[in-house]
Amino acid sequence: MDMVDVAIIGGGPAGLQAALVLARTRKDVIVFDSTSPPRNGASHGVHNVLGLDGLLPAEIRSQAWAQINVYQCAGLRKERVDNIEIDDAGVFVLSSENGTQLKAKRVIIALGYEDIYPSIEGFSEAWANTIIPCPFCDGYENRDRVWGLVINSAMQAAHFPALVKNWTASARLILNQKEVVLDVKDEEKLRENGFTIHAGSIVEIEQVNGNVKSVKLDTGEVVEIETLWWAPARKKSALEEKVIRDFQLSLDEMGLIQTDESGQTDVKGLYAVGDVAQMPPSALGAMVGGNTAALSIIRAWFG
Repeated sequence: MDMVDVAIIGGGPAGLQAALVLARTRKDVIVFDSTSPPRNGASHGVHNVLGLDGLLPAEIRSQAWAQINVYQCAGLRKERVDNIEIDDAGVFVLSSENGTQLKAKRVIIALGYEDIYPSIEGFSEAWANTIIPCPFCDGYENRDRVWGLVINSAMQAAHFPALVKNWTASARLILNQKEVVLDVKDEEKLRENGFTIHAGSIVEIEQVNGNVKSVKLDTGEVVEIETLWWAPARKKSALEEKVIRDFQLSLDEMGLIQTDESGQTDVKGLYAVGDVAQMPPSALGAMVGGNTAALSIIRAWFG
């Protein structure tokens, strides 16, 4: 069975940043990257990363591998890891969907997570165009439009309205009252700050060529908007769930894998970086996490 220094599971910003740092210190690295489309595959451009602002995710990955390959220490396997174990010698053993196995002295989990898209007419056509999950990613491109804010949690109710004014002066709250109940004072404050509040769940989205025109609520009300800020529910990958269960990893209050300042989990040599271990998700934040874990591994390699 082949042995590498570090196996990285996930070929997004966190995993590739870690691979670059490790390759430059001459560590043998394998990056596992699923053949499934990446979560940000629909994005029209990654933003807020100096030198990469506006590039497509596919362009960034291509550039990353061109730079990583210079050092001839990292390889890519386009397959999904299904299981991670530790053998009697304390070495990680990774099994893939293809039945292959690989041993690694260290493992970095950089899987990210999956969005759960609602089955609503018009959603898929407008997703990543005028339905956006993150205003830091796409708010500027939707500036000065009429926004609708889908509020599905107390956290969103507390933070979304304050943030949205950076991009628009006209915003309407779509409040899912099955999940969120505002008290009278909070509701009055929102109205005083110029927000209209529309109670109900979206059942239909009117859009033309990806441009939202209005949303219809389960109450029958139609709310005219031009941009919809909607952060879908998310779920862990099957591997992340299995690793958490098998290794009894600690989770934080948000359900993310808990790590120390280096990105290491409760298990020595097992690191978690990017969206599996940090909030809010961002390309730059993921890169920082991958960089931190790689540096920690290198510093402790001979210690």
